[in-house]
Amino acid sequence: MLDFTTDRGRSMSEIRKDIVTGVWTIIAVERGKRPHDFEKQSIKKNSEGCPFCAGNENQTPPEVLAYRTGQQEPNNSKWKVRVVPNKYSALKEQNAVETIKGFYETITGYGVHEVLIDTTDHEATIGKMSYEQLELVLRALKERYKDISSDDKIKYVQIFKNQGAEAGASLQHPHWQIIGVPLMPENQKQIIKGSKKYFQEHSRCVYCEMLRYERNAKVRIIYENKYFTLFAPYASRFCYETWIMPKQHLYDFSRLKDEHLKSLAQILKESIQRYEKVFDQLAYNICFMSPPLEVNVEKYFHWHIQIIPRLGNLAGFELSTGSYINPTPPEMVAETLQKVAKKVR
Repeated sequence: MLDFTTDRGRSMSEIRKDIVTGVWTIIAVERGKRPHDFEKQSIKKNSEGCPFCAGNENQTPPEVLAYRTGQQEPNNSKWKVRVVPNKYSALKEQNAVETIKGFYETITGYGVHEVLIDTTDHEATIGKMSYEQLELVLRALKERYKDISSDDKIKYVQIFKNQGAEAGASLQHPHWQIIGVPLMPENQKQIIKGSKKYFQEHSRCVYCEMLRYERNAKVRIIYENKYFTLFAPYASRFCYETWIMPKQHLYDFSRLKDEHLKSLAQILKESIQRYEKVFDQLAYNICFMSPPLEVNVEKYFHWHIQIIPRLGNLAGFELSTGSYINPTPPEMVAETLQKVAKKVR
């Protein structure tokens, strides 16, 4: 058996646990970078040769899902939304799940890593996309989330979008990523722990209570539609951070119905349009905050989306303490994003 706790040769990725904090790190052996690979590069904006553009389907692994008009052969160029395995995935479904314990603890790099391509339009953004197209994207994300979650070896599924080079994107063509891992990340453990504690003490979902408080206070609410609320969280970590939260207690993305997806597409587009009016070519991350798959959290966890603009880098204080310095009060964020409402109609 390969000994992961020594410095001997390694042929596959590993997920290593910090012995002090319990935080897991994916050591992506197959994506190992040499010094010159770290040279700062701008995002590739030219559509020529883009592997995500229609007509270049042979530049990606075979699709696992695609929405097309009518009956058509897979992997052709007549698609609306397309999902493929990540060509440079750090985790592999072919790997066995094995935990190796010595002085350190390691799990073999089993997992799922997929890319969802939003549209054939290379320069599209969520703010410029039609409601119908964005609804298709959300429907595909839900379908892949449910399928990946059905794997007994997967314990947590993360859906996210990196928009712009500062947010981690290397290609301009709009896309999402879906990663399933064989463990529950430490951040999610803390979220579940805090949510459960509040429920045990108050017999209510803390997120439902948070949303009720914010809607009554009316100082950090930015926009609402039938099923969702957009607001700036009270203890915002990042400049112009916002959350989208269901008004109804829904603990899992897979529980959203078609009417919810339609409403979510509307408020997500509205949110990004407001950002695009305030900032020029803003980089941001969109993170779906989902529950762990092996723990029953239905009563106290509340699925939601976090939008995190990349308006500055984490500095020494944040990296060393895990706390944040945010120079922009969320009340100011809400006021600013409220004022641009007429501009996005």
